[in-house]
Amino acid sequence: MIKYLRPMAAVVITVACLMIADRVFTPKYIKENTDGRITGEFYTQAKDPDVVFLGASTVHYCVSPAHMWKTAGFTSYDRSNASQTMWQSYYMLKDTLRYTKPSLVVLDISFVRNGEEFIEEPSNRKAIDGMRDPASKLGAVLSSKGEDEEVLSYFFPVLRFHSRWKELSGDDWLYAFKRADVTYDGYLMDFGIAPEQHIYENSEPPLEAFPAKSSDYLHRIISLCREQGIQLFLMRTPSFQTGWYDEYDEMMGDIGEAEGLNYVNFTKYVDDMGVDVRVDYIDDGQHMNVVGAHKFSGYLGDYLRENYDLPVHTGDEVSARWEQKLRRYEQAVEEGMDDYEGALESLQI
Repeated sequence: MIKYLRPMAAVVITVACLMIADRVFTPKYIKENTDGRITGEFYTQAKDPDVVFLGASTVHYCVSPAHMWKTAGFTSYDRSNASQTMWQSYYMLKDTLRYTKPSLVVLDISFVRNGEEFIEEPSNRKAIDGMRDPASKLGAVLSSKGEDEEVLSYFFPVLRFHSRWKELSGDDWLYAFKRADVTYDGYLMDFGIAPEQHIYENSEPPLEAFPAKSSDYLHRIISLCREQGIQLFLMRTPSFQTGWYDEYDEMMGDIGEAEGLNYVNFTKYVDDMGVDVRVDYIDDGQHMNVVGAHKFSGYLGDYLRENYDLPVHTGDEVSARWEQKLRRYEQAVEEGMDDYEGALESLQI
């Protein structure tokens, strides 16, 4: 009996050591690259959100769930990541549905113009490393990874990050097993304003059709929502980035019409929102600061409330929890507004 117990104990100890090493060596994204916290914090912050937002980084800089709770009264979470592709959004949705079923999914389609040649390992890691559902995670890895990336390293990140031993900090040990909320239901709060700003014109001709891989996964998302009885809204956040054309809006409008879905490019409504590209963004009109995010989130919240069947929470456990979230959020806004005011004063406009 003992001869069997010893190998089993060795296996258990090896696995335990590997799990501990994973916790220590995987980047914590506490003070920099904080978008790496968004995927993982979903499982601790989001409790049955009414709305789940999917998309790239413009979502988690432009969509504030706490502000929408305050103005429109529904709960939400931003399941977005830097350069999140259509295939990653699909598997993020599948992962979401293993834990909760929202009333509405809002998909930002900005990255539908990128095809299978688009691979960014750092962004892949931030989006996928924190996913919990093994099947969804495997699908995300296989559809996203580069040729030199190992599948197993996404399930045991220490295989990828073991060389970080020279740069381990106190945070790596402190937050190896300790929860740290960095986001606000997936939203990243930023008070900056770009010191200089240039809005660039498109230089390349538009694509005649969206890449096959992106188009395929967009329709997978549509089908999955339909199968699950979930409402779906297609949007583009207010963004002045290059690479988007009126022809793309027409193509998305055609897809929406064919599938019975609404599509709105909110860039066309920035005047209605009172958005000022010079002071409401942290860069060249792509990622909003907190002031811009409040303008857009208020407008978006009203649109969703008017056009979709969403729950109304009053005097229940959900509203009590979200009022507590709102207090944490508004305290952070109050503490950071001095930075915004300082940046505003320094502008020479």
